[in-house]
Amino acid sequence: MFLNVLRSEWTKLITTRSFWWTSVLFILLGVGFAALTGSFATGEDLATTLLLAGNTVSGLYIASFIVVIVQAVMVFTTEFRYGYQQYSFLATPKRSVVALAKWLLYALLAMVITFITVLLCFYVAKALASEVASSTLDVWNDNEALRIMWQYPVGAALLVTFSSGVALLLRQSAGAITLILMWHLALEDLAGLLPRVGEFVGKYGPFTNLRSYITGFQTSDPGWGPEFGAVYFGIWAVVLFIAGIVVLEKRDA
Repeated sequence: MFLNVLRSEWTKLITTRSFWWTSVLFILLGVGFAALTGSFATGEDLATTLLLAGNTVSGLYIASFIVVIVQAVMVFTTEFRYGYQQYSFLATPKRSVVALAKWLLYALLAMVITFITVLLCFYVAKALASEVASSTLDVWNDNEALRIMWQYPVGAALLVTFSSGVALLLRQSAGAITLILMWHLALEDLAGLLPRVGEFVGKYGPFTNLRSYITGFQTSDPGWGPEFGAVYFGIWAVVLFIAGIVVLEKRDA
């Protein structure tokens, strides 16, 4: 049954025009930042000689991951907006199966698109950099580049899980997207400025830990390294997703 539901969700997704447009936007944003990075690597002085793998993909976390949030939410909320969820649940009465199929399908697609975009970022940056700067980034022999190739896709999958949970809980595109974007872009940083509470948020905020995992830099020490930040964010994401499925099973269609 699950494979049939997965096939059904695949058909829905690839026949939705917005999925293709937003996927192209995801790639363009990431590659656009990489192009700027490469064009500035002129090799004219020490500061512009090194082409670092982490710099070439910076646009993915800053901009492209916002597209992942929007897509992940709309995979769930679009049906509720137009009332199509009733037909999905009539065909598959066990609603959790539908939710799992949607999540798995888009999580895998987000990982694949992210991996492809990472490679494009590396090679576009190398193509636009000076010969000297380009030679400093050996994609398949650079430890940082190799780490980014799996780290960013994992981060995208975690973000899909988190966003899916919020979408299931709220069932409304604008509300879910606004909440996650505010949380991702501003809430934890602003809360970090508050006395007493700020230090706690700086250590244990989910998006603060996701950023630490992606960048390898921690603004404060929560008691674990940046790599465990993915596990911590993943716990938040899984809890929200499970809560969303519970609500989906209990709430009226």
